[in-house]
Amino acid sequence: MAEIGIIASGLTHQGRHREVNQDQILVNRQLHLYAVADGVEGAPFGEVASKMAVEELEKIISDLKLDEDATPPFEDQPRLPLSARALKYALREVNRRIYNYVQENPKYKGMGTTLTALWFTQGKAFVGHIGDSRAYLIRKGQAQQLTQDHTTIADRPVQVPEDLELYEEIANASEHELTRAVGINPDLVVQLAGGTPHPGDRFVLCTDGLYGLVRDFEIAQIAEQNTPQLACRKLIQLANQRGGVDNIAVVVIEID
Repeated sequence: MAEIGIIASGLTHQGRHREVNQDQILVNRQLHLYAVADGVEGAPFGEVASKMAVEELEKIISDLKLDEDATPPFEDQPRLPLSARALKYALREVNRRIYNYVQENPKYKGMGTTLTALWFTQGKAFVGHIGDSRAYLIRKGQAQQLTQDHTTIADRPVQVPEDLELYEEIANASEHELTRAVGINPDLVVQLAGGTPHPGDRFVLCTDGLYGLVRDFEIAQIAEQNTPQLACRKLIQLANQRGGVDNIAVVVIEID
């Protein structure tokens, strides 16, 4: 990809309290493809689902042919850029493969994962997203969240009841309940975003084990003031210093 230069690094950590690390990262510098995945908490074999998600995504993207006259499966939403349609197809195909694997292997019933991917191609950056992991654009010191958390409380309009105590109980009970995850249903809706990256931009992909303990402005500051490799280490260290209650995965990308 000659148009822009990319420096990227990723890291995952078990955290301080979990016995199994269900988070996965993907850093493929040849494909300019990056992703994080977080196995669904409370469901079995989350580590299997997240590992399959990043591996299958890598295979699918590497096999894609992005010709202007591309035929199905890229015919969906023809007004979208071809690369965006291709990424959408890839995430839906990842879902289909994991779902079918579960149907053929009943012991894995109920397993699922989040998946947030960032793909640089043809001078653009495209995000494909399912679940409550996140993608951020860091520009001029500000962190802009590019993805929506697919959780019960984030997906619905928030109506604050008169009883504030009741509202707090509702929020605490539902904020981590996923409304979309890879591998649970035969098909799903993929959130897409895209645009032209600028020199100096940073992109951060992370799971809730990071952003649940490290605030957005801190993510922006650390990502901008350090190399991607050092930023990943510092972000995970900070999350663990604040309790490390969950697995942590982070990928930091710097645009030259």
